[in-house]
Amino acid sequence: MPHVSPKAVVAKTAQLADDVIVGPFSYVGPDVRVGPGCVIHNNVTLVGKTSLGPGCVVFPMAVIGAPSPGQDDPGGECILGEANVVREHVTIYAGAESPTRIGNHNLIMIASEIDAGAVVGDQGIFDNCSKIGAGAIIGDYVRTSGFAIVGDRVRLGAYAFVAPFGGVLRDAPPFAMFQGFPVRVRGVNTRNLKACGFGDNDIQALRRAFRELFTGPESRPDPEVLSRLDATKDLNPHVRKLVEAVQAAGAEGRDDG
Repeated sequence: MPHVSPKAVVAKTAQLADDVIVGPFSYVGPDVRVGPGCVIHNNVTLVGKTSLGPGCVVFPMAVIGAPSPGQDDPGGECILGEANVVREHVTIYAGAESPTRIGNHNLIMIASEIDAGAVVGDQGIFDNCSKIGAGAIIGDYVRTSGFAIVGDRVRLGAYAFVAPFGGVLRDAPPFAMFQGFPVRVRGVNTRNLKACGFGDNDIQALRRAFRELFTGPESRPDPEVLSRLDATKDLNPHVRKLVEAVQAAGAEGRDDG
């Protein structure tokens, strides 16, 4: 049986795994599902069609699954994978048109916000007061610093890093460090890549590609360099992913922020 505080409110139709812990003054709504090993601390609110995978931990005053401000539809959906840590005062809004999805092993820190329909990959770390806009798509192993913003429907590539108070307002490539509002490319996120097991050869190849691609004052990719890299047959596979991401952003008109 789940260990539910007598001071918590859990709807009869909510589905809790046998070892779930729910602290005092928390509320778990009727359409909520909580997987094994989850810990719901005190003063947490889980509403809507919210699903938590195994091993998630939700800290006090967090709200998951609420409709976005100005939207009364309570039928939105919010799906979290396994082993996510949601710290104090975090708000994750449910997606009405498409579910808000959080992958596995993410750390979402104090007072951060993830808006409706956003898709977050795996192994991300989002520092205090980060904001992920509605419908944004965040790659794996992304890191944001405090008060960073990713705009609505923006794609932020895997292994990227956003500096404090940075504003990612248009699609941003993987592997990069971003700074400013709106952000500029400041180089390759070397520290994160090394921590994730990238070899020196791959990191050096990415550094060379970034130096050539992003030379302008607004960090716009150089189209001639992009074409040359795309035509290179033995291009490093990680550089190939970078090129494809930049091309996709241009083809969809996303780089005119």
